Amino acid sequence: MKRAGLVRLIAVVLTLFSLAASASAYYFYVSFNTSSGPYNPIVKKFNLNALRNNTVPYFISNQGPVNTVSGDSYQGIVSEIRAAADVWNSVSTSQIRLGYGGLFTAGTSETAPGIDVLFNDDIPPGIVALGGPMTTAGFGFDANGNTFVPIVRSKLVLHGDFSLIRSDQRASYSELFFVTLVHELGHTMGLQHTLTSSVMATQTTSTSSRATPLGADDMAGISLLYPAAGYLATVGSISGSVTLNGNGVNLASVVAIPPSGPAISSLTNPDGSYQINGIPAGIYYYVYVHPLPPPIAGLETTPDNIALPVDANGNSIQPNYTAFATQFYNGGNGARDWTQAQTVFVSAANVAGGINFNVSSRNFQAVSSVRTYGFSPSGVPVTLAPVTLGLQTPMPLAANGSGLLQANNTVTPGLSVSTLGGVAQISSLRPYPPPTPYIAVNALLNLGAGPGPKHLLFLAPNDLYVLPSGFTAVINAPPSINNIVPTYDSNGNRAVAIYGSVFQPDTRILFDGQAGVIEGVQADGSLLVTPPPAPGSYTANVVALNSDGQSSSFNQATPPTYTYDPAGIPSLTVMPSIIPPTGSTVVDIVGVNTNFTNATTLGFGTSDAVVQTITVLSPTHLSVVVSASNAWVPTNGISVTTGLQIVSQATGNQITATDPPQQ
Repeated sequence: MKRAGLVRLIAVVLTLFSLAASASAYYFYVSFNTSSGPYNPIVKKFNLNALRNNTVPYFISNQGPVNTVSGDSYQGIVSEIRAAADVWNSVSTSQIRLGYGGLFTAGTSETAPGIDVLFNDDIPPGIVALGGPMTTAGFGFDANGNTFVPIVRSKLVLHGDFSLIRSDQRASYSELFFVTLVHELGHTMGLQHTLTSSVMATQTTSTSSRATPLGADDMAGISLLYPAAGYLATVGSISGSVTLNGNGVNLASVVAIPPSGPAISSLTNPDGSYQINGIPAGIYYYVYVHPLPPPIAGLETTPDNIALPVDANGNSIQPNYTAFATQFYNGGNGARDWTQAQTVFVSAANVAGGINFNVSSRNFQAVSSVRTYGFSPSGVPVTLAPVTLGLQTPMPLAANGSGLLQANNTVTPGLSVSTLGGVAQISSLRPYPPPTPYIAVNALLNLGAGPGPKHLLFLAPNDLYVLPSGFTAVINAPPSINNIVPTYDSNGNRAVAIYGSVFQPDTRILFDGQAGVIEGVQADGSLLVTPPPAPGSYTANVVALNSDGQSSSFNQATPPTYTYDPAGIPSLTVMPSIIPPTGSTVVDIVGVNTNFTNATTLGFGTSDAVVQTITVLSPTHLSVVVSASNAWVPTNGISVTTGLQIVSQATGNQITATDPPQQ
């Protein structure tokens, strides 16, 4: 590897030990109403019946961070939060949706469910963000009669001073920051950590990217919490038990994994029983079981930082076996060699039962918490770990984790690395020079291997570690943006010409977190793009994303920028001044220097005001139908957002529940 790549990798290593597992298997916030089996998990989730159009409103504090990285902005951060919410909204098999409710003032009273996004420094050092349910209410019953605990309020907390985050993490347009936002929003809706390298994995093992943040495990998890009509009939399940010396193993991770393609997993109940639901049907899967990794010192208080399940008395149910040997299912005593494993076929609306494991104890896990990196053409370490199909020479991968190296910086004796299904040749296992605590291997994809995630196997004496999506097979290099030239489209509207390389038919061009509209490819090969609306003279960071998970940030850690034309300062006039808690109210909004479009959204800074419809009468005129629940809502807390432009009146309104305003 080039010297530059090694230097960057050392920086990444130092970063790794400061990362948060801020928020396994798709796993939920679980409690049980019994202290003995059978165990029926009761999960925390939003009550869709209490929401309009199954939409949880989220509100972003109008008090943004006091320090950001050079070139970043409050508008840019808001746009990235909105884009992260839209990632979850793209899951068609899930009913829940996140709706941008605009800006709010911290401390505003609210009676309806919602999510608050705050900026403060009540976060442990090195952690980018924290998120999860904050308040719940009693018990509820879903459409199938299952008991659950309704989430009333969730929070996502970001630093109030971005200088407290490492410089390579703090930019809102960066890969890591965006993936963290998606991760934390998953927590706010009821998802815990996974161990399948998807977005809900901790940053120790996640291989998600900004272009393709969600894995199959994430989509199964959110779809099982909030299933869309017909979803459960299209997927299958695998069930069984995990025992050790005849005793059920609590919180063992059981994983269904195809030779090529994303994995799905779940955790065992206190009696060792499990059922992995939401598995794509019509496929054969290998199934393996492994223990949760030990907590990372200084960052985690429980294995994988999971909020442990609780019993009927509110007591945490701890893992009863913290180490046992990983094994594949083979219908008998289990196997460490995948070639001796037995595959399980999953059919729609059916449960493949009896997939049982009898594991053997160990004093410690030989290998755990492995994270891999590949390298872009410019030598930048990339967590997606791309390996190009069709090459004649292997590409390097780097891996860090417990048990890979000895104290003298030599590879652990007996350690070998291979791939599930034999999809690639893995060779030249070697340590990096000190002080980098990494090993390196070379990967060469075999003929017939297709694109997508591939799984690495770390075989140690008497043990096995499986890393789902250890690297990703790609066909092309990542895209690059070489130049951005202001121009006009055929109608005389402002546009930009994007010059670069490796653009695909489905390439997206983002201006901060908002996508531009690609009007076509010009004769010189550039993309003609209409940028999203923004304030006058605003400077946006521009990134290209391809559907294979790669982005221009793989080559350009600091993206090119585009500065908008100067424009006047926008303002709003809103009538009436208050929304009563009865029926629907038509709110008239007249703007100055605004550019309202069909993509315009707005909010009143509280979940007690629900926007029913927005009618764009002109670029400077909106008519909005709003209803309020159990509250009189002043309209001076309104914020209107179009693209990257946020127009807000003075906030600070307090909601007075049920009481009319005093005249």
